[in-house]
Amino acid sequence: MSVSAPEQFRANYQAGVAAFFALTKPVFQGVQAVIDLNVQASKAAIAESEATLKGALQSGNPTEFLTQQIGASQQAAAKAMSYGRHLVDIATTTQNELIQAAQAQSGEQEQRFKAFSEGLTQNAPVGAESFVAAMNSTFAAVNNAAETLRGVTRQAIETAQSNFQNVAASVQEATPATAKATSPAKA
Repeated sequence: MSVSAPEQFRANYQAGVAAFFALTKPVFQGVQAVIDLNVQASKAAIAESEATLKGALQSGNPTEFLTQQIGASQQAAAKAMSYGRHLVDIATTTQNELIQAAQAQSGEQEQRFKAFSEGLTQNAPVGAESFVAAMNSTFAAVNNAAETLRGVTRQAIETAQSNFQNVAASVQEATPATAKATSPAKA
């Protein structure tokens, strides 16, 4: 089966456009999720600041005021950790969607290249076998390198997530100890 050059060009162009939109969609969804998270965090911070200030103004006792401030700072630390976890979740989701889209596009591209290579092999002039073999070898090497890079990227992301979870657990363990150490003693 022979495909004319304009049809092949059109098919490749359409594949490129599809690949572009398949890869940009998860990125924009991730950006939108971060924006939504920031808006929610900002609204919550404003509401909490208002409540804290009102509580501070109503407090007539310095010890009560200090206790409120310590409680507010502990809540802020917990909320910062929660915010960080949400960011990691968004990044992980976006990264997974990008990997899936890239793998799908890579599979389609590999199929198109195989079809092109088979057509080239079948229609190659005598003496071009070494060129076709070299091209196939190069393509196999590129695929192996891409697979290795995907594996290394996944491993790096998993390590970063694990490190973040370890830090989050350490902060959560330290927060109650800090609260006990800094709380004012009752007389």
